[in-house]
Amino acid sequence: MHSNERITRLSRRIQALVWLAGTVSIGAATMRWLVYGTRAWFPPTLAAQMPLGGLNLERRLAGFCVELIPIAAAVYALVALHHICEVYTKGDIFGKQMGAMYRKFGRGLLLLGAANGLYTALITTVLTYVPGTTHLAIPLGLSTADMYLMVVGVAVMMLGSVMEEAHRIQDENSKFI
Repeated sequence: MHSNERITRLSRRIQALVWLAGTVSIGAATMRWLVYGTRAWFPPTLAAQMPLGGLNLERRLAGFCVELIPIAAAVYALVALHHICEVYTKGDIFGKQMGAMYRKFGRGLLLLGAANGLYTALITTVLTYVPGTTHLAIPLGLSTADMYLMVVGVAVMMLGSVMEEAHRIQDENSKFI
């Protein structure tokens, strides 16, 4: 099988995976916050922080709004990856626009890492806030997974810049021949 055919097939599979991941993420967030709101739909670390009486409507809506932060970053990254694969399925492997597309994908990964850190702080606050208290604890921090996402995002952005420079050099060299 020709390598372009393999890239085309792989790109189509990744596009399908992108749609699946985006749909599952949005569906799970909707089910978690707006339909069920029970401990079973939450990761164990968040389930442990849920109030004993469950979630009232205000907490559910606040939690859903907070959940939209990492979902927006993930969708941004997934759409960028989808566009990269779309160009690959057309056989344009090193096109002029690929550098910018990779930088956008890297930016999405970087934003996703930061959004996950923000999500953890805000969702913990939503779940543990006790009305009528005079103090509010907002935990701050990034997990190693969040930091890895940010590092990989920056590396992918750098790859995009390298691709743009390679394309520029190729254009320049083609004018001399």
